[in-house]
Amino acid sequence: MPYDRTCDSTEEWSFFNYHKDIFSSPDPIWHFNDSELHEIALIYFKLQKDAGIDMKQELPTQSLSMVLHKALGMADDSLMQRIFSASDQITNSVSLKAWISTMSLFLRGSFDQKIKYCFTVYDIAKKLELRRENILQLVKTFVYKHHEEDVEEAVKDLADIVLKKLDFDRDGIISFKDYEMTVKKEPL
Repeated sequence: MPYDRTCDSTEEWSFFNYHKDIFSSPDPIWHFNDSELHEIALIYFKLQKDAGIDMKQELPTQSLSMVLHKALGMADDSLMQRIFSASDQITNSVSLKAWISTMSLFLRGSFDQKIKYCFTVYDIAKKLELRRENILQLVKTFVYKHHEEDVEEAVKDLADIVLKKLDFDRDGIISFKDYEMTVKKEPL
């Protein structure tokens, strides 16, 4: 009997058999029990089928984008690209392991894991620090463009607010430690 009745039992068995190494020794950082791990993998398999690709091929990042958009409300393409680049495992496609790791982090990750990941998403330059110019670049995507001169001023003001709020040691740079301390003090 198939794990999911919407799938053909032969296809499902082939998929799980092809990826048996993942299920026989799951990564210890994953926050899923065996049943949940199979369910998360089955979603990946269904997305592969929907994309019309073979189970041996990796899932296109567009499929993960669709899931993040529809299930988690993430709609900003530039932020989505940063989310993919923050993961060491996601390139132009998403392997089953990367899928499971991403879902584990988003759905069950610890607060500390999520803080670290979020900082990595924002750290575009990958220097383990956020400077005013990085913040300006990030904030631009969130400001509605009504009049160009209004946008520039609003972006600068918002970047200054973010810097003031997150720069815990007031050195003009948001380090990971600054970010972590601020987020732990005020999680929202």
